Amino acid sequence: MALDLVSIEHGPNPEVLTHPAAVVTFPLSAEDKKLIDEMKEMVVRIDGVGLAAPQVGVSKQIIVYYISEDAVTLRENTNEVIPPTALINPQYKPAPDAKIVYDWEGCFSVVDTTGKVPRYDKISYTAYTPEGKPINAIAQGFTARVLQHEIDHIQGILIIHRLTKDCVQGNPTDMMLVRIREMTPEQRAVLRKKLMAKEQTAHINPETLERIRDTLDDIDG
Repeated sequence: MALDLVSIEHGPNPEVLTHPAAVVTFPLSAEDKKLIDEMKEMVVRIDGVGLAAPQVGVSKQIIVYYISEDAVTLRENTNEVIPPTALINPQYKPAPDAKIVYDWEGCFSVVDTTGKVPRYDKISYTAYTPEGKPINAIAQGFTARVLQHEIDHIQGILIIHRLTKDCVQGNPTDMMLVRIREMTPEQRAVLRKKLMAKEQTAHINPETLERIRDTLDDIDG
């Protein structure tokens, strides 16, 4: 059965997004293993960089993150490609030398708002692999941002809770047009390629898609 995304604005069970999720016990059940496999498949299919179990209606501390080659190009602060990777019961804290930086974030579970979210640029995090092996590691740059975003999800925290009145924020379409004007030519080329892939634009409103393409054409001619 295909997983369905839950958003705070729509859906039968939005409260799953705003309550802390349950700790997962080991060994993983067959149900949890299947959920992880389906989340990995889904994060690639929807062209995401992360997915937390509450986003598909399951209140468990399971996240998946994924940084593709395109994502590396589209972000200034990463150079590592990471295949779909699951973490169980993850937690994070800022590294001693961490700074707060603002960067663009959207969320499949927040339909009406996106913006530049303040995050630590470097974190230490703990988690378990699906096999139960403990992880104690450091992440920085975009990887740290993705992990913070997804770990927030299992604590019931969304980007709308992180965005303050001083943050650049607004309607996702309007913010995408602002973001496009900040992109390098190489980044815009990657975005154009994505917009040509039907499976990656199926969830985008046709009017929004047209506005994005018009903006790219206006900048690049």
